[in-house]
Amino acid sequence: MKKIISLIFLSIFINSCAWFDESQHQKIIGLYEIGWNDLESNRSITKKIKNSDSNYKIIIDCYVFAVGHNDSFIIAKQHQNFNEETNYYLIDIKKNEEDNSKGIYGPLNNIEFEKMKANFNIKNLKFDLIFADKP
Repeated sequence: MKKIISLIFLSIFINSCAWFDESQHQKIIGLYEIGWNDLESNRSITKKIKNSDSNYKIIIDCYVFAVGHNDSFIIAKQHQNFNEETNYYLIDIKKNEEDNSKGIYGPLNNIEFEKMKANFNIKNLKFDLIFADKP
């Protein structure tokens, strides 16, 4: 009997290793979060899927290391695939509200990003969530 009980507990323990996975998530605005699961190098911007308690869609893939926002826009900096080159993104929250594929501009270089901000008349929007630029 002790062997059966031990096997049951061992089985439960092995199948529950997901409890030990690390993660960190922080709300940006509305349905948007920045966070990672398992590895910090997976930090990305996600958007909660409506009518779901725990499902998210990745909006900007890893590695996102800086984010800023106001009521209309989210801006982000990313190093994709551990490259040294910085990619910039701009998310138009209203355009992205109904369709996850709309209102996302990027990857952009710094010059393209500044032009895009000027086109949308975005002023005084700073990166206020800043993480290490390398995981």
